[in-house]
Amino acid sequence: MNMKAYTIHPPGQAHRVTVVVRRSGGSGKGKALLAPATRDRLLAEAAEGESDADLAADYGLTEAQVRRLRHNHRVKLQALRRDIAARAEPEDEATEVPEPLKLAFRTLDGRTAILRRGAFLLDGRPADLRRIVAAANLVRAATGEALIRYPGVAPLIERACR
Repeated sequence: MNMKAYTIHPPGQAHRVTVVVRRSGGSGKGKALLAPATRDRLLAEAAEGESDADLAADYGLTEAQVRRLRHNHRVKLQALRRDIAARAEPEDEATEVPEPLKLAFRTLDGRTAILRRGAFLLDGRPADLRRIVAAANLVRAATGEALIRYPGVAPLIERACR
């Protein structure tokens, strides 16, 4: 076991204190889940909005491992998303919103706001496009309208309906 426990009696205190310390177990890191090139492909697909379940199936990982990769490489994911957004829209059309998002904004009717540099608010809080479309789909489903198709939205709706 990589743990060590000992008890100390600090001066001026009536009770003893037990301290548990983790010993270093060698390198501290396990084997990498994927080769760097494969990991970068997975992160690129994640930045494009692919769901954890689809990525896990494609790369032979569990959903928890994909979530951990997303978490551990979140700075790289943010940079990839910024690059994708920069390539998708020229500078002069930075405020142009794609058609599914216009429909989502119309559906939510005043609950959303577009800020500078591609940032969005939903009910006064920062939200990414998937969450905005998922909220619009919940409203549309309640009224019996057709859902808006957008990458990565289906898992959010399933999670919200549980």
